[in-house]
Amino acid sequence: MDVVGPVTPPSVFDDWYFLTIVTQASSFQIVKFLKNKWEVFDKFYITKTEMENLQKRTLKRLVTNRGGEFVNHSFKKLSDACGYTHIMAPPETPQNNGFSKRANNMILEKTLFLMNQANLPKSYWAEVVNTAVLLSNLSPTPSRANQSLHFLWTNTSPKLE
Repeated sequence: MDVVGPVTPPSVFDDWYFLTIVTQASSFQIVKFLKNKWEVFDKFYITKTEMENLQKRTLKRLVTNRGGEFVNHSFKKLSDACGYTHIMAPPETPQNNGFSKRANNMILEKTLFLMNQANLPKSYWAEVVNTAVLLSNLSPTPSRANQSLHFLWTNTSPKLE
């Protein structure tokens, strides 16, 4: 899990950051948009609950960097209460939070490409980030036997209507 931002200009909905959550089993990606970094815990908690309800499984491990948005009383209290391990990568070692760092790089590359191709105003970055993540989740993945991340996460084929 990682935070990107601040992104300038802010999005059309006045978001400055986005939170990237990558499931380690399937590499399924989820992004949540934030106006401030202090929103990270609330967005994570809501998403964690949604993911656990969908999967009928509980979180076992959370990997983050040592950013202040992740190293705080709220995250400590939740990990103690829920029983998951919060692994914090050592400072200045993005390779130890590799899933999220690679996902962020891919999301940003796709976003820049799509925005340039569509000639969109920069304030539409959040909409394009959402689109980039959707494309990643729905596309066949060679390293996953050409299955989509969506299929690996939900065990259902996406409905492309």
